[in-house]
Amino acid sequence: MHFEEFQATGALTENIAEDMAAVASRYSSYLTISCHGRAVHALVLPVCWDVLQIRAGDLVVVTAERGHRPPGDEDRHALKDFVDSFRQFTTPARAFALR
Repeated sequence: MHFEEFQATGALTENIAEDMAAVASRYSSYLTISCHGRAVHALVLPVCWDVLQIRAGDLVVVTAERGHRPPGDEDRHALKDFVDSFRQFTTPARAFALR
């Protein structure tokens, strides 16, 4: 298992949750995003993103495990892609453009 802990650059919204689920769907790794003591599997973010209540500055933890190609390598790549995408999608400039 691999994990990354970081501060959110912006709020998680319904649209961003859909984008994040699309990123997660590229991998066989099991990606989980956690915040405020709650955890959600990345593929179901579009239906339960709001339970995480992620806002700018919140501490977020993403874990990746069970990747198949080859074990460990996919988890690291999936984790990096997911976290980088989360940061990109939640930057204030992009969030403003989606309104």
